[in-house]
Amino acid sequence: MVMYHEIIIFTPIFALLIGFIVFAIFKKRKRSAKSIYKLIDDLEKKYIY
Repeated sequence: MVMYHEIIIFTPIFALLIGFIVFAIFKKRKRSAKSIYKLIDDLEKKYIY
């Protein structure tokens, strides 16, 4: 019976931790519009001209 009690307590904690890690990774990878335009410009110069 003690085992089920620990699972009930720790499952939401682990789910919250995993969700926070995923959110932090996505937030870090977000680019500003200026950097996106620069990236497109660099690719155009490299492959088109």
